[in-house]
Formats: sequence, C-alpha cells, structure tokens
Amino acid sequence: MKGIQKRLGSLLMAAVMLLSLAVTPAMAAGEKEPPTEVTASSNFGYDFRLTFSNGAEWLSAITKIEVDGTAWNKVSSSYSVWNDKDYYVDAENGYLYIGEDFSANPATCVISATGYNDLTLKLNKTNHTAEVVENSGSNSGSSGGSGSTEKPDTPEKGTIDLSKVSFAKSFDGNDWQVTFGEDGYAEKITAVTVNGKPWNATSFLAYGGQYKISDGKLLFARNSYSGTAALKSGDVITITADGYKDLTFKLVINTDGSASVEENDGKGDPLELHVKIEGSFEAAIVGQKNYDGVSSASVGGASSNKNSAVTVYGALVEKGTDPTDKDWEKLNNESEIRLVGSKCSVSIVPDTSVAGMTADKDSGMKGVYMTLSSDLTLNGTPKDAGSYLISIHVEDNQGRTADSNELPFRIYTGEETLADQIKNLKQYSNGLYAWDIMEPWAIKNFGSNVEGQNESVRVPKDLEVWYGSHQSGTYGYLGYDQEWEKVEAGEIPQTLYIPNGCNLTLVNMEILSSVRIVVENGGKLTLQDSVVQGIIDVKNGGTFSMNYDSYKGKFLTGASICGQLRMESGSTLENAAIYSHTNYLANGDLTDRSNDEAVVLTTGDVTVKGQVFIRGDDAGGTEKGQTALKVKDGTLTLGDGAVLAAYGGDGKTLLYPNGGSAIELDNGTISGNGKVIALGGSVLFGSGSSAVSGTGTITTTEAYIQGATAYEHNKNAQPGKSHDASVSINSNKKYVANGTLVDGTNDPLADLYWKSSIDATPDLSKYTIAPRSGYVLMNIPYDKFYAAEKDDGGKAAKVDAVSSATLQKTRSKLAEGSYHVNADGSDISGVIYPVYVPDLSALRGYKQVKDSDTLTITVTLKGKEITTPYTGKDTLFGAPDYAYYVLSAEETPASFKELTVSNGTLSFGKATAKAVAADGVTVSLKTGSRHTYYKLKVSEKVSEKVSEKVSDGLPKDIASMVSAVTLHTKEDNKTYGLRHVAEIWRGTELGFEDTGVYAGLQGKTIDKITYYLNDGTVRTISANITVPYSSRGASVSVADAGNTAMETTVTTAGLPEGFVPSYAVTKGDEGLSEFKFTVADGKLTWEGTPAFGVYTLTVSDGAGKYAPVSTTFELKTADIIAKYDASKKALVKASDAITKEQFAAYLEAISAVSVDGTSYAASGKNAVKIIQDNGAVDMTATPFTKGDGASYSLVVKATGYQDLTFTVTTAKKSNGGSGSSSSGSSGSSYAVSAPSTKNGDVTVSPKNASKGDRVTVTVTPDKGYELDKLTVKDASGNKLKLTDKGNGKYTFTMPGSKVTVSAEFVEEQAASIFVDVPADAYYAKAVEWAVKKGITNGKANGLFGSNDPCTRGQIVTFLWRAAGSPAPKGTAAVPADVVPGSYCYDAVAWALENGVTNGLADGTFGVNSTCTRGQSVTFLYRAMGTAPTTVNGFTDVAADSFCADAVAWAVENGVTNGTSATTFSPNNGCTRAQIVTFLYRAYQGK
Repeated sequence: MKGIQKRLGSLLMAAVMLLSLAVTPAMAAGEKEPPTEVTASSNFGYDFRLTFSNGAEWLSAITKIEVDGTAWNKVSSSYSVWNDKDYYVDAENGYLYIGEDFSANPATCVISATGYNDLTLKLNKTNHTAEVVENSGSNSGSSGGSGSTEKPDTPEKGTIDLSKVSFAKSFDGNDWQVTFGEDGYAEKITAVTVNGKPWNATSFLAYGGQYKISDGKLLFARNSYSGTAALKSGDVITITADGYKDLTFKLVINTDGSASVEENDGKGDPLELHVKIEGSFEAAIVGQKNYDGVSSASVGGASSNKNSAVTVYGALVEKGTDPTDKDWEKLNNESEIRLVGSKCSVSIVPDTSVAGMTADKDSGMKGVYMTLSSDLTLNGTPKDAGSYLISIHVEDNQGRTADSNELPFRIYTGEETLADQIKNLKQYSNGLYAWDIMEPWAIKNFGSNVEGQNESVRVPKDLEVWYGSHQSGTYGYLGYDQEWEKVEAGEIPQTLYIPNGCNLTLVNMEILSSVRIVVENGGKLTLQDSVVQGIIDVKNGGTFSMNYDSYKGKFLTGASICGQLRMESGSTLENAAIYSHTNYLANGDLTDRSNDEAVVLTTGDVTVKGQVFIRGDDAGGTEKGQTALKVKDGTLTLGDGAVLAAYGGDGKTLLYPNGGSAIELDNGTISGNGKVIALGGSVLFGSGSSAVSGTGTITTTEAYIQGATAYEHNKNAQPGKSHDASVSINSNKKYVANGTLVDGTNDPLADLYWKSSIDATPDLSKYTIAPRSGYVLMNIPYDKFYAAEKDDGGKAAKVDAVSSATLQKTRSKLAEGSYHVNADGSDISGVIYPVYVPDLSALRGYKQVKDSDTLTITVTLKGKEITTPYTGKDTLFGAPDYAYYVLSAEETPASFKELTVSNGTLSFGKATAKAVAADGVTVSLKTGSRHTYYKLKVSEKVSEKVSEKVSDGLPKDIASMVSAVTLHTKEDNKTYGLRHVAEIWRGTELGFEDTGVYAGLQGKTIDKITYYLNDGTVRTISANITVPYSSRGASVSVADAGNTAMETTVTTAGLPEGFVPSYAVTKGDEGLSEFKFTVADGKLTWEGTPAFGVYTLTVSDGAGKYAPVSTTFELKTADIIAKYDASKKALVKASDAITKEQFAAYLEAISAVSVDGTSYAASGKNAVKIIQDNGAVDMTATPFTKGDGASYSLVVKATGYQDLTFTVTTAKKSNGGSGSSSSGSSGSSYAVSAPSTKNGDVTVSPKNASKGDRVTVTVTPDKGYELDKLTVKDASGNKLKLTDKGNGKYTFTMPGSKVTVSAEFVEEQAASIFVDVPADAYYAKAVEWAVKKGITNGKANGLFGSNDPCTRGQIVTFLWRAAGSPAPKGTAAVPADVVPGSYCYDAVAWALENGVTNGLADGTFGVNSTCTRGQSVTFLYRAMGTAPTTVNGFTDVAADSFCADAVAWAVENGVTNGTSATTFSPNNGCTRAQIVTFLYRAYQGK
C-alpha cells in the first residue's frame, strides 16, 4: 500500500512539472531576470541600504516598490529616506534605499522594473537583512527540478565560544556593543532574554528591555532614563540565533566600569559596594543661619561659607574582601562608580550614648549629597543643642547598596565660655596641642582661668595652632563688637594671654574689638588668614609674626590688623607682612571707626628679625592715609640682614585726602645691620606726607626713603618729602628722594608700592641702592694684608698678630705704620694702609674713625715718660681691626688695596703701586741677635729728596715711612710678611725668629726684600742671603784665664747633629794670627802673650748648614793695679810702680761691683755707680742701707783684671764721747742662700745672720719680666713670713737655722689690665696674677667687676683653674641647678669630688648665690691648706663652726685678716676683687 502511495506521489509530481514547463516560457516571454545577489545593511542605523551585484541597469529601470501591498514613494536623495514610506535609487553606485516604516517584521517587498520580472524580498528591520523570496527572479528559492517531495536533512546547530564574547562601550558611551568573534552571528539573532524575561528588538535604544542588531553587533542601552532598567552586573543573558545553540552567560560590570562575561554560576553580582565618609562637620550654634551657605570674606566680596568638610568615598571590590586604600575613590560625577542620586540618602540621628541626648532630639538639619560632587553638606537651622551622628546610604546604577560610617556633629547653645572650651584640644605626637576647630565657632563669653581677673584667658603654653575653620575667609569669632571710642580709651573688657613658652598660630579667626591680645615674655603669636579688630600688646620678651609660614619659610596673604599692634620695649617683630583695613572693614557689625594712627607702634627698644612689611590703610574720615609704623621713645633695631619696609596709607578711595607717612619717629631711632624702606602713601588730588616724619634718626646699613608723588591738576597739592627736617638719615648706603609734582595721572612710583591684597610681599629688587665707592685708610690685620703680597704662582705665609709683653714700644713711635687693638699695647695687630672700597656700605659694623676722634697714649721709654696725642685718622693707631677713615677726593692714594667682601669675610687685593728697585742697597744677616734670632741690616743709599720717588735708594726718613715689609725666598717662591716692633724696627733693621711661621725661612735663600711705604711707593731690594738653620740651644763657653796662661778650657754643648765645628778667636778688629789661637780636645791654646781684655770665640759649621755659636771670655793680666784704702774709703794704686795711666785704665774697665752678693752694673741701663771716677766708694749708693757701723763685702770686677775683694765698714755713732762702740748678736750665725734663677736676680743681705736678725731680700727682674713668686724657707722647709718694703725689697726675721730664698719670674704684664682695677689698688697685683694664670679673664667691656659680688660658681671655677683645670672623674652627683655645659659645671664636679664643698643643705649648689667670707676661706683651706697651728680667736666664729679651722689657717698664712680685731664676719659676702686677692695670697704662700 505504501509503495502504491509513493508511486502515485511521483506521478503527480511529474505532472505538475510538465505543466510548469508548459506555462513558464509563456509567462517569461520578453522579460529579464532581476539580480538576486543582494547585500543588506542599515543607513546610519535606520532603513535599508541594499547593494546588488551588476545591478546598475536593473536599478535604473525600477518603476515601483510595494511593501506589504503599500506603494513606497520615490524621493530624490538618500537623506529623504528617514524611517518613512520612501525609497531612493542610486544606480551609479549600485545602492537601493528603502524606508522601514512598516509594521509587520519581516515585511514582503516587491520591486518592479521595466523589462524585468518582479523581485520579491523579505525585509527584517531588526537586523536590517533582506532575503530573496522563492520564485522571485531566476535564482528563486524553489527546490529545483528533482521532483522530490522529501524534506532535506536539518543541519547541526553551531556554538559560540564564550571567551570570544566581548562587551565594549560605544563611541559616545551610550551603548554596550557586543561582539561574538563570528561573522554573521548577530544578524541571525532572533531572541534575547535577561534573567528569563524576553527583551524586544528595536531600531532605537533608549532604555532597558530592548536590544538592537547593527553592523554585525548586538547593542544594549548602558543607561536607562525611563522604563525598564538597563543591564546590571550579575544579569544572566540568553541569546537565540538561527542555526546556533542558545548562548547563556552572566554579565559582570567591573570596578573600572568596563564589562565582561563569564559562565553563569548562579551567584549573581561578584562585586560589592562600600561607602565611607571622611572629614568633619564644624560645630553649629542654635539658630545659626547659613551653616553651609555664603558669608563675607575678610576684605570684601563673598566666598563659600562651607562649614562642612566631609567627603564621600566609594569602593567596588569582590565580595568578601575589604577595600584597600587604592580601591577608594571620591563619589562624584567623575567616579567609575555611578550612583543613582534619587536612591541616596543622609541620616542625622541623636547620639544617645552621650549623656542628656535622647532619641527625640531634633538637629533641625538635613544632609545634602548630590552625586555631581563628593561633598556631604548640611542645610537648615540648628535647633536642639547636643551631639548627633551623621551617615549616608548610597545605591549605584547596578543596584548595589552600601551604608557608611558615622561622623559626629555638635550643636552648641552659644553661651559657652572660652575658659571651658579651650580645654578641648587635640594633642600631636610631639606633645603639642591644636584647637582643630574652635567649638563653637563663635565664643563671645570668656570666663576666666587667670587668677584675680575676670573675662581673661591664658592659653595653654603647649597650644601650637588655633583654627577658626579650615576654609579661607570663613572665621571663628572671638569676643564681641566694642565701640571704637571705648577701645581707644582703654576700655577693653576681655584679655587673651599668650604665655611664656607658647608659640601660637591663629588661623581663620576674627578677634573682635572687645578682646585685647597680650603676648607675654617668652610667648610668640603668629596670625594667618585672620583679622584682629582690636589691640595686640607684645610685652618684653614676646614675639609677633604675621602672614608667614615658618615651616615652609614663605609669606602668605589673608591676615589683617584693623586695630593696632603695640610692641613694648624688649619685644621682637619677626617675619611679618602686616596690612590694615581699619577704615574700610567694619568693626564687627559697627561702622564707627575712622583711623590714621599707626598700624604698628613700638615703644622703647624693639628688635626686627627677618623681613617685616607694614602698610597703612587708605584714608577714611580723617582724610589722611594711615601711618604704617610709629617708633616712640626708643630704638627699633634691625637684626643682621633684616628688612623693614613701611608704606604710608594711600589717599585714593576718597578724592582729596593726603597720603600717610610710612614711618613716624617720636624721639625714635631705627638702627642695625639691615635695610629700611619707607614710601609715603600715594594720592589722587591730595598732598603726600613725608615718608619719614617726626623727630629721630635712621642709622641702618641701608635706607631707601621715597616721598610720594602729587599731581598738578590740584594746584594746592604738594609732593611728599623723603623725611622731615628733624629726621636724620645716616645709613652708609642710602637712597633718599622727595616726591615730584607731575602733570597727568600716571604715578612714576606706582611700581614701588606693595599691592598687599595681591602679593604676599613687595618685590625687594625694586629697592636696590647703587653702591657708593671710595678710598679709606684701614686697619688691616697682618694675615689679611700679606695674603695677596706674593709673586705670581707663589704662596704667602700666614702671619698672625704680635703678642707683646713690653706694653710700651708697641704704643710708641717705634710702631708707626701699625696699629694695636688692645689699649694696653699687648698686641700689634696689623698694617694701616689705603683701601679702595667698591661699596662703602660694606663697612657697616666696623668702627669709622672721624676727624673729631682723639686718642692720647703715654708710654715710658728708657725711664722717660712720653705722652703723644693723636687726632682724626691718626687715631687708627689704637683702633680695632678693619677700623677705617674715609679719605676725601683730594686724598686719593697713589697706592692702595681693593676690598672684596664675600659672605661677610673681608679680603684685600695686592697693593697697586708698581714696585721700584732700590739700587745700591745692601743687606747683611746676623744670627743670635738679642732682639730676634736672625737680624737683617739694610744699608741704605739715602735720597736727599725725601718727597720724591727715587729709584736709586731708600728715603732718608724711612724709619717713619714703613707700612709693611716682605721677604721672598727663591727656592719655594714664598713670601713672608714682617711685623712692626717684632720684626721691623727703625726702618732698616729687620729680623725674624727661628720659630713659628718664620722657621720656614731656614735653609732658604732670601732673594728679595720689599718695602711698602706710606708715601704710596713700593721699593724692592735684591738680595742673595742664605738663612742658616738655627743653632739655638747650642752653647760654647770659655773659662777666663790669665793672658800668660797659654791655655784655658772650652766647653761646647747642644750642637746640632751634623754640625762640623770650626773655631775662630777675635778681639774687635785686632789681628791675632801671631798668637795662633787653637781649639782642640776641649782646650783653647795660644802662643805668646796677647793683650788682656775681652775676646770672642766663634764656632762655625764647617758644612755651612747651621748658624754659628759664639761666646766671650777674658784674658786677665796678673798685675794688681788697685787696692782698697779703708781710711780714704777709696781705691788707690796698688803700689808706686803703678802708673797714673794704668790706674785710670783700671777704673775705666770696671764693669760691675758686687755688694754683699748683689751685683750692680757700673754702666748702662739701671746702672749703680759705686766706684767713682776717682776711685772713691760712694757710700750713699743704693746698696749701703744697713746703718751706722755696718760692714759690706765688695767685689770689684774690671774687664781684663783680677777681681778685687774687700770690706767696707760704715762709721759708728759716738756714744757720749766714749769713743766707738760695736754691737752684734750673740750666738751662732746661719747662712742665707739665694740660688740663681731664670729671668731675674735675687740677692740677700747679709748672707749670714743670727737668729732674730732682719734680713733683706732684693729682687731684680730682667727686662720684660716681673716677680711672680718669692718664697723663704728654713732648714725644715717651713715658710717664713715676708714683709714687702717696696721697690723690690722684702724683709724677714732670721730663724735659728739656715735659710733658702727662691723666686720665680714671669713676663711683664700691664700695670692695669682692666679699667676698674686702678694700678694702686690693693687687689691690682692679684688681678694681674689671676689673669696671667688663666684663672679669670674679667667681664665684658674691659671690666673686671672688682666690686661685683663673687658667686659660689665663680669661686670654685677660680680654684679649679688655679689647680690646672683637671677633668672631673664623674664620681660626684652634680646638683640640678648646675647646668651641663655651663662655665662652672666641671669646676663644681671637681670641687665635689675633692671635698672642697658639699653643696647647700637644700640639695642645690647655689651657683648664683654670693660666696661669703666663711665659705671662701673654707674652700681655699680645703683645696690647698694645711692644719693651722693657732686657734681662731674671733668672737663671731664659734670653735665648732664649719669654717673655724679655715679662718685660723687664713689668718696664720696671711690670706686675710678679720674685719676688726675681734670679728671675722663670716657671713658677709665677698667681692670678686677680694676672692682673687685671697687666692693670690694663698698661692704666694705655697
């Protein structure tokens, strides 16, 4: 049956086909087939654009198009085909445009063309595809001619790889564009579902629930502004497409806003939204308006009054993880997280954890958060006082939600007091505090934390910064409006104290006129972005700064003073930019102020540090610009490098006011090493005031003073003067100019004024002052003078100042050309020489010598007192280093040095005079000289024309013309400068030592000597002098001998290694060759009988390296020429054989006479002529002082003769005519010995004495030395008491044993080192001794402080230094009142360790307590005393007193006596003079 049916089916099919073949040719007669290869696309997302291959002819023949039976209209351009029932043919390019205004989708489109069969298409506007319908055209969709009726096999459906699915934002960001990595797939999509709900295909995307196919992509709207929501992260999407298996995946919107897909795991969105708020809400006050509104700023205009400083942050991270810092972003219109503003809300709830807060409290505020900004603000009027918590809830466009943390918000009543509120501070890690931010923001009541005062608050000393807000121009308010008349009258009811140790910065605060700020000693106040309506008083020791950030080191703008800053004596104004709005910024809510009084008033002595700028306000009702600065009854001192710039207030806001003064001096002075700038206030129609008015002086390093301009359009207007006639501008470097009267309106000074509301500081480069050059005579230290005086490529040895102990020659004419810094002449510091100074202001700070200066110096030379007066430039002789005298134009020097100043250091160029050779001058060298080891003698060729510059010698008056001298060495091209008196004396005598810098001359050849003369010439002397190495320390001695002895001993010692001795004997210019003097084996031998007299033995270095060593000796005659005749008390001829000539020659040869062991020179300085020219002994001479009947032992020394010894006895007084009598001591006689000592001579008389006799000790220091210590001890070592008889004589009482006298001498010191130590004061030698020993250096200004109380700290320091300043062992606990590093710390530690003191009973040492007499002798006794042998006998020193033994010891050893016969006054304080006297006496007795 099935087979029959199959066969019938085949027959029927065949019949149909035959029928078709019969009919088709008839239907197609004369008709062509249309093209059927068609490609479809959209035209900019809408309508159809069809492309046909080889279809140009057909396209041109189209006559009609119907869509679903409706004819479409033909239009003239493709742009007219716009979602309408139109079509357009572009045959040339092969395009056919068809509008898509049809309902059914797909639609049937029939295209008719002349000469062609109709073409039928299926148009699908979802994906803009076109499909040729079967039987349309030649390539119809019929099954062909197979005759088979069976359905073809269904092909296998394709699969899309999920990894190739990509979501991307469209170019305009409105859509998601989905691609699948497979061409044609998108066009085959027939359905889309999201989370199981079908979405509709559309040609225009506007919101969710739709999709669109375009250009091979699947499109979704990224945002939905109405209707169904757009795609969200976590949505599950299923796509159905012809020929493909359904594609299902989960959409993930990533944290950066991009999208990706992944397998659906059923867990939804993998990301989680977080939100937090950071910052703070400033406290509010009940009833406050415009909490986050608008308020006026400090200088007019308006600014945001945004009291909230809270920012909203969001983070999108994987679920289950916490956001990191980098995940958070501000939630605003630029953030990746897109919030839905309508679903975000702010919560403000009472903080019930705070006492008194209940849930029904109403803040009266609403939170405002708009997603355009990340700021969270508040709106409303604060209602119920208390504490609240604020948080935010947010939702993003993916439906994610989050709740934030809570921030506190406080509402105050407005009646709080500052004293209570200032306790609520925030502490930093450094221990300091901040008030961040002042709460409440307005405090009108002070209360008090200052004892005894009302409405007064002293801020904590550790408060570092006080914020009124964190928004510039938004203030915290302190105090209330006080009428200005009351403020001027001193009626200021509230006080804010800035205490010692407090360094406070006020930021964004307005201090109203009811408040007076007081900066106390040790306190500092800085204003930043703040306004002070009232008074600031800075006390002694206080500091004020303004508009300056000390941490960043830069100036700011924003703070102003509308009242006045008053700096009291001792205060400091440091780094401040100060300007005023006194006339044009209301006094709070009052407009009662019109003011031209100075912005800043200084009284007494005030200091400026850093840079200070002050500008007065524009003129107000007083019609005069405000004065910037007033200096009253004192000195305003500018620190080193400081700048003070002051600008008078303008007269411009009103038409006719006058300008204000920059500075008013009211018996005031501005001084210091800084620069002052003053500009009078500018005007429109008024007159300018003086830049500096009043009465006073400006003596700063620099001064720029400029009067203001005035304009001719006001005939009465006058320009401002630089300064009033009663003001003196004495600055070294200055620009001083009056204002000018100009035609027109352009101010030539406009650029000089500080635009204080714009620029933080004025441009200081505009006030540059051109330097003023000139020539000066200057005191140049030796090292500075000689540094440049070297040959090309050479070096200059560093030469220091001379330290002298003679004190006389250094202050005499011998030192002409030099100067000495120390008034006592203990130094020669350098050279007086002309200097060219490019900028004379560089000499600011150095002493300027003027014509009116005078100086008187008195010296004693060779026993003669000489007084020399100096005036004008000659007083440089006794002036300090770099002192100078300005030379007039007529005094331009012929030679000079040019000054260079670098970082405050002065240096000098080479002398400009051309060196001229001094021909015909010879130089010789001598070693072992008395003055210096090496001595150069210049034998000059004298010029008779002293005033002329000559080239053939040295000036005749060269001794008074030498400014400087240098020696040049050939081998190392080095220059050595010489110094007056030390190496230069009498012009042509030069020398140098073998030590110090000059030791470098040894072994070198001096090839040039250069003289710098005060007539402006420089003379050079050619030389060829080899300087031998020093033999100092080597010695040779020859024993005196008879001239007939034929030999004597020679002793050499200390000859340097390598010294090859070569001996020569000389006697003046006499020839000695006949005597054949020879030295060998320690003996000097000779032949014959040389003349008696003085000979010289010189030992030279045969190798030529070392300097020779020499000595003198005597060859004596054996003849006895004289004897002593006691009856004549004279020397007479020894015998008749002695001729008169021989005796006269002997008397002339006498060189010295010794009396009782003391030698007296017969001639020369300090000679005592005992033997007169006739031979008589002068019994009135100094040595003969024993009295009547005394005997003296004399030894006469005559050169070349044997010593003559004899005894002289003075006559005895007669006793009642009974004849002569004798007296003497009974018992034994003991020797008194005085061993020789260095630097002086000690003799005793008599040399033997019995117990009880008075013995005289005579002390004679060598030249330049003085006695330091004299000690007399008996045979047991006990010290004997000495009595000072004056003039170098001392006496003591002879004990019953032998006695030894010893003395120590030191270099001579000034008679009076300090001006308050008279030379005849009882303590003068003690002070001199203490200074010399380094025990004390006195005080400042050349004072010792003789009558000042001596403190405990000072006396232990004196003792410690006297002991050699030993380092403490660290074993003692030093009391806390002795500061480590202080001058007496080590001394106190040493004293405690050595039992000198134990401190005071209260545990302190009492460093600054006055030392009492009892304490001082106790300290001395414990440090150096021995147990007394006597008992203290004073009634006010108890036997058990702590100082009893010390007092007994002090009296016993001559340290001090009592204040009366019975009292010691142990509790009386001691002066510094008394203490050093005690110490000196104690050490003299050691």
